[in-house]
Amino acid sequence: MGSDDLVIGSGLAALGAVLGLLAQPDRRVTVLCGPQEGRFLHYDGRALAPCAFLGPGGLGSHWHGVIPTGLRVRPGDISDAEFSLVFRRFYPHADINARIGKPALFVPWRPIRPWAELQQLAAAHGAPRLSLLHEPALNLRQEGNHVHIGTASRKLRTTRCWVAAGALHTPTLLAASFGKRLARGFASDHVVCYLGQLESQPRPDVRYTRNGLYFPAIADARDRALYTLRPARFDFRRLDAGFERRQIFGLPTGTLLVKLMKGLSPGLLAEALYNRLGFFGGSRCHSAYAQIHVRDAYVVREGHSPLLAQPDRIRAASDLVRAAQPFGNLLTSKRPDLYSPGIHLHHTLDAAAMAAEGLDDAAGSVQVLDASALTDIGAEHHSFKTLVSAYARVQRRASGGTLP
Repeated sequence: MGSDDLVIGSGLAALGAVLGLLAQPDRRVTVLCGPQEGRFLHYDGRALAPCAFLGPGGLGSHWHGVIPTGLRVRPGDISDAEFSLVFRRFYPHADINARIGKPALFVPWRPIRPWAELQQLAAAHGAPRLSLLHEPALNLRQEGNHVHIGTASRKLRTTRCWVAAGALHTPTLLAASFGKRLARGFASDHVVCYLGQLESQPRPDVRYTRNGLYFPAIADARDRALYTLRPARFDFRRLDAGFERRQIFGLPTGTLLVKLMKGLSPGLLAEALYNRLGFFGGSRCHSAYAQIHVRDAYVVREGHSPLLAQPDRIRAASDLVRAAQPFGNLLTSKRPDLYSPGIHLHHTLDAAAMAAEGLDDAAGSVQVLDASALTDIGAEHHSFKTLVSAYARVQRRASGGTLP
């Protein structure tokens, strides 16, 4: 079975690649979406926060939809025009052009669900223009002008292969195909830390649009952290109260409401309503949080809990940010050891080993599009930017086409 282009993965980066490929006339595209019955991997044995999903949609199916507008770090050197073009395809009524480059977070009413988007594109274009296969890739090799991909049941051949299997699955695939040296054995991430409380803050400038809300954010001058404020209501009025419970925000959305109901935490519910709808913004007391970039926050290993935290590295990064926090009247947290995983894993591939195999060559037949190849995502959320970067790389390779 052959195709012009084959995409490995079905998350946000894979969706960006497919959008770029379908903009090119007459290309036959195959997507390996992973097994139909997906499987989660988690940050630790408590299984509170997922770190990967092998199945249709990847972790993008459980993405909360937060999109930064500051664009301080730009994967693939994406331009304002490329970011705006892809953003407006999904959110045409959010006035993005006036906000690019200004620190804020856009939270849409409807997050992008890559598996649903891929199914709609497949229905609109049909095979062989776009074919979705429920199989994971097991290995790949380059031979002449083609790339050969093996699954459990078939051999596939393509002219170009776009790898977007995720920060944990992509290194496993490439290590099995080109050698273990490609996998670094470490993963960088964001962590979310609770800094403390602020009294008598001005009401946050939340802006509503037809497609979602813009929340204010404060960028660290060195791009180590992104600071946000949330209302501290009810039981969250007590300093440090309930921060450990915020880890449930890493769970799939369907489980979140169940946990909120069982937990009976009105403070947590107030934060959730603010995060999704902007409610409670006029609270007198606010909690200050920082999303912090931590290089090599985890050791990567095999198993259902593939990440081993490096607490000293995480604590060192958070201490730097706490010392430089921009709030002059902050009542500081008494639990600086606490953090939640940011679920933004990246930098799991070795750049030098990739270069030696030609996998970082813009003209190569195998391209890695997901966050495994990103060495530094800065302090902002990277998920949507990775989608844009994948789209832009495909388009630049093809030099043309219209976004479907």
